[in-house]
Amino acid sequence: MHTAMVISPHADDAAAFCGATLAKFASQGWKVILVRVTDDCKDSVGLTMEEAKKRNAEQMRIAAGHMGISEIIELGYVTDCLADVSLVELREKIVYLFRKHKPYAVFSFDPFGLYEDNMDHIRVAQAVGEAFWVAGFDLHHPEHFKEGLEPFQVCERWLFAHEFIKANYAEDITDFIKNKVDALNAHKEMMRNMFHRYVLQMKTWGRRSELLEGARDGDPKRLLEEFLTEQARAAAEEFNLGEGRLAEKFRLDRFGDLEIMFQMFSEKIPGAEEAPRRQGIDAPVSEG
Repeated sequence: MHTAMVISPHADDAAAFCGATLAKFASQGWKVILVRVTDDCKDSVGLTMEEAKKRNAEQMRIAAGHMGISEIIELGYVTDCLADVSLVELREKIVYLFRKHKPYAVFSFDPFGLYEDNMDHIRVAQAVGEAFWVAGFDLHHPEHFKEGLEPFQVCERWLFAHEFIKANYAEDITDFIKNKVDALNAHKEMMRNMFHRYVLQMKTWGRRSELLEGARDGDPKRLLEEFLTEQARAAAEEFNLGEGRLAEKFRLDRFGDLEIMFQMFSEKIPGAEEAPRRQGIDAPVSEG
């Protein structure tokens, strides 16, 4: 059984960016692990920080159920403060998790994503980006080896962003869009805060929206469903998946510019679990 790990700066990032793909992987028998880096203690409207922290954690567990996530790991950093945390410290925690859980695929923010202004997202993307290669060095954090861990390299990097320099892969999630909508909608406090910020911004603009106010004060599911479905439809069209299909898009990387060479000069290890094939990345299977 392969393991997928999503490293999410905040509780709702996993659902928002790759929730349907995670649910799809879980349905295929993958073990899915969610690593939440911060505690989301400030992501609410009208609550104390302790109340926000408690409710967001509870709602994250509900969301995880919709995505088929079987394990949640909390790193516990204070939300919106990762800019003050040592990047090497954060990287070490991620290296440890790679070595301990040995994920085949890791999902997180793309360190080269465009127009990103959330420093929690940026710092996690940077730390994960370095951890991908640092985890394979036997001179980086040898204290891990006292626990019986070993150097380890993740195979697949599934990177997401608000805006990509260039996405290269789309996962068909037509049958799992409901999981994504239900997972994101489970984050009631975080969604309410998001819509509240838009209401405030529109007020500064001198305008208002009953649609946004209704999503903030009532049930946002219908609006989330419309937005997420249209976003997924656009991603599927961009990658020509066919009429009526829905997708989540990524910058999927395995061996970078060595991919073709490694496919040509490698062979399956006897007894190893069959690797999932990725359309457009793996070479066609020979029928000869």
